[in-house]
Amino acid sequence: MPQAYRKISSPRLYSMPELIEMRRQVLRFARSLPPGPERNNLRQIAASLRSLFRNKDWLDTHTVEVARHSYH
Repeated sequence: MPQAYRKISSPRLYSMPELIEMRRQVLRFARSLPPGPERNNLRQIAASLRSLFRNKDWLDTHTVEVARHSYH
């Protein structure tokens, strides 16, 4: 039986300004929606992003600035 070859990609690295802008965009879009489940889901995504900003391990793994420093 042939084996499937999968290309394993490395996680995407973000800059802090990118992540901050992503959170702002999600919040702005959520505010444009009427109260309801879709708006609540977007607000939850923004809150989750905010909590990730406080998680040093996550930032070390997923941000460009920290990743560059870890190689030196």
